[in-house]
Amino acid sequence: MSAAYRIRSLPKILLIALGSLIIGGSAYIDHVTGRNLSFLCFYLIPVSFFVWFTTRRIGVLISILCAMVWFVGNASDRAHLFRSEISYLNMSIELVFFFLVTLLLCSLKEALGINEELSRIDALTGAMNRHAFYDLAGREIAMLERYKHPFTVAYMDIDNFKVVNYRFGHRVGDQLLRSVADTVRKNLRKLDIISRFGGDEFTILLPETGAEAAQVVLSRMRNVLLNIMEANKWPVTFTFGTVTFLKPPSSVEEMVKKVSSLMYSGKDSGMNTVEQEI
Repeated sequence: MSAAYRIRSLPKILLIALGSLIIGGSAYIDHVTGRNLSFLCFYLIPVSFFVWFTTRRIGVLISILCAMVWFVGNASDRAHLFRSEISYLNMSIELVFFFLVTLLLCSLKEALGINEELSRIDALTGAMNRHAFYDLAGREIAMLERYKHPFTVAYMDIDNFKVVNYRFGHRVGDQLLRSVADTVRKNLRKLDIISRFGGDEFTILLPETGAEAAQVVLSRMRNVLLNIMEANKWPVTFTFGTVTFLKPPSSVEEMVKKVSSLMYSGKDSGMNTVEQEI
């Protein structure tokens, strides 16, 4: 879990307090140094902090606040200058400068967010990729350690998928994979995650879901998938391995190994089954 993610996860009141402390520190140092040293650029620290870790709106408000603090802090040392119109023009220029920095940082933040999101998505199906799954599963393990809420992981394999590629071609095979990912996604909650692990294998992460609830969700999903496959005359079925974790596994790798082994056990026993373990 990155440092940026940890900071964004802090309560907003704590972020505001931390940012205000930075603004106060900048204002104090600016006042102490007086006219001998321009401390204007250091106000960019709180502006950048709020823009990066909160929202654009808060960043704009902090830009206004920093311009006012800079103005008031310098007014006491340069009172004869701050009686003129030039002083207010200076404050307006500084405000525009902070606004521009805010907008540039917001644009950069949004561009990086889009790039990061694209790097976590499987291009063919739109599902999360393996890297994203490992990241999210690691967070879920940490949540289980802290709050003791169970979660369920399902490992799904499409039986006889190679037959579709051989009989109908890879274009139809790709269409089938997209159909599976879309169907699963539509039958999940917003907080649930589907990821393509590679080829015709998918993982499904169900946070805060016990064994009984998981069984209901996965059984319904499997029936919907089988109906769609039958309607399209695609000769495939689905084998699931599902594990509900009441205690956190030692690692994501151990979790994946356990649930995938259960799925392969179902494949060996005849396919088109749901193997479940708690």
